[in-house]
Amino acid sequence: MFLVGSFNQSVELEIALSKIEELGVTPEKILIVFMNDHLPSRSKKKSLEEVQSTAFEIGIAIATGLSVIGASIGFKLPIGPIFTGLLFALVGFLLGFITYYFTNRKKSLKHPKGGHDVILIIQCPKEHLNEIKEILWKNHALSIGVRN
Repeated sequence: MFLVGSFNQSVELEIALSKIEELGVTPEKILIVFMNDHLPSRSKKKSLEEVQSTAFEIGIAIATGLSVIGASIGFKLPIGPIFTGLLFALVGFLLGFITYYFTNRKKSLKHPKGGHDVILIIQCPKEHLNEIKEILWKNHALSIGVRN
């Protein structure tokens, strides 16, 4: 029987392998394939539009906070709380937007570190099949398949 499981590369995979070897499955009957993330994956990295929309949200949040502070300070200034609040809101928005946009734009162009998928193929006797499946599920297997 062949048992095929997919995992994220993690410590749980190592724990599962050691438990399977304790059941008597030799390392020669275990095949581990690390999937290469060669082509750029659009789903794993942020697009430029996502960075811009998140930067806008951060800018609005900082603008809100600074406009409240500016309006409070404006009661003591000659230009008044409304103009001071608007000025602080503009400064807060620009500060938040520009800071977030330029710090996260470069990160979105890189590949994520780690997190590659691992395919595990185990040749095992039929009597150990359910035990090995339980070990894989308990150690966070993404999916499991069985082939006779």
